[in-house]
Amino acid sequence: MPELIEWPCDFPRCDLLVLQDWAICEYCFEVRCSEHDTDEHHECNSLDSREARKQKKQDSKRSYLAGLLERLQEHATVIIDQASKLHHGLSCNLIIPENTDQLLESGLLAGFNVHFKLNFQDGTKWLLRIRQDQGHRIPLEIRHSNIASEVATLNTLNAGGLPVPAAFLPPSLEQELPFDYFFYEFLEGETWHIPKHPFYSVTLPDEKLVQLVEGYAQIQVKLSQMTIPVNKIGCLRHNSSQELSVGPIIARGCFQKPQSPYLLGPFDTMKDRYLAHIDAALRYIALGAICSWDPVDAYLWHLELRELVSSNGMMAQPLKEVFIKHDDEKGDHIMWNEKGEVVGVLDWEWAYVTSKGEAFSSPYIFYDMQDYIRGSNELTKEEHMLMGCYERQNRPDLVDCVKNGRLYQRLTRIGQYDSAYGKEGFREPFRPIPISDFDPPSSDTDWRVYMMKRYNGEEALQKVMAKYGWSVERAEKEAQEYNKEKK
Repeated sequence: MPELIEWPCDFPRCDLLVLQDWAICEYCFEVRCSEHDTDEHHECNSLDSREARKQKKQDSKRSYLAGLLERLQEHATVIIDQASKLHHGLSCNLIIPENTDQLLESGLLAGFNVHFKLNFQDGTKWLLRIRQDQGHRIPLEIRHSNIASEVATLNTLNAGGLPVPAAFLPPSLEQELPFDYFFYEFLEGETWHIPKHPFYSVTLPDEKLVQLVEGYAQIQVKLSQMTIPVNKIGCLRHNSSQELSVGPIIARGCFQKPQSPYLLGPFDTMKDRYLAHIDAALRYIALGAICSWDPVDAYLWHLELRELVSSNGMMAQPLKEVFIKHDDEKGDHIMWNEKGEVVGVLDWEWAYVTSKGEAFSSPYIFYDMQDYIRGSNELTKEEHMLMGCYERQNRPDLVDCVKNGRLYQRLTRIGQYDSAYGKEGFREPFRPIPISDFDPPSSDTDWRVYMMKRYNGEEALQKVMAKYGWSVERAEKEAQEYNKEKK
């Protein structure tokens, strides 16, 4: 699950809480604390082949979906009644597959949500969108904010002429149903599977790639033409007077807190937004919840990011306007008709409003590849194609957003430290850096020593170093040995 919060251990009679990235086992959908995450108490640890793990995951998924179908069947009358009230009192049918095989074959099962068709007597079609929770429902504070924000975003986009469905929150109930959901209009069209290896470009035929880039540009131009009547950074919602407002950011990973109140924001500046994200990551690293494979370097790297963001004057400027940014632009969020025209844009969960520069930087499928990981910030073929689309539409402002987008793209790695990513690649977008004594070495071992000394006044860093058996002396010794071997 994407929420990085405390989950109770599922082992019988254990009351320990688990705070860990992907705490819910991806194979059995159960949570195990460190005491019970052993071969004896957690059978998934004994799965010794890829095939065995795959089968276990499939079995768990089927079991979860079978339970969801049972719960939906049990509450179908309530769902139908709600939908009818939301659509002029017209009667409708809720199409519930008879079993998991039918559901899996329906094409309505996505990564985080599952959909069920509703057909009204006037021919209108809706979808019931239910969030998959792997049997571990997230806290009310997060799930209500999440769904309310997605509905507000969809309706704002729909009113602005974007090809997205109108959405409808269920009427309030005296008793909550055992799943989280809302309704939205059914869109005709198909999505594409976009093959993308982490090291290489999107592998589509040239004609299809051109179509993808042009379709994406078309959507972005429409988004850029929308006026959003707010000026803060966060997720859209409607206040008690049903006016559009900005609430906290509802995000995956470490951009939250492990305990209530979970959500952070809204924010006035990009600097405030990213410092809050970095500080949240530092807290999670200190707790051992993320970056456990390299916690000290991860902590140092986030301290460096914090210093870079803190010193950036552009990010400290208050925003005069904001734009909606889709948070999961994998390419398969775009719907097409048989003529190759864009007819819909899906999956606005976690979307937020932000600066123009961030909102119109290119999506990761257009830049995240081997050279980028090594530290290069050169624009890719796909990005040049995207800029060409904007130039043909006389949008030099959007061209500039692509050209200067690396700063925000690099910051998407907050909470995901990986030494394979060249560190200079993160510094370059911030240059010129207005810090006179900032001159980190190029090698990771020397960099570690440099940063330990630079941030030696950080009490939390000293605790993390002590927790994992690190000292400046140890770092210096390892650097000396590394440099000696290089010679």
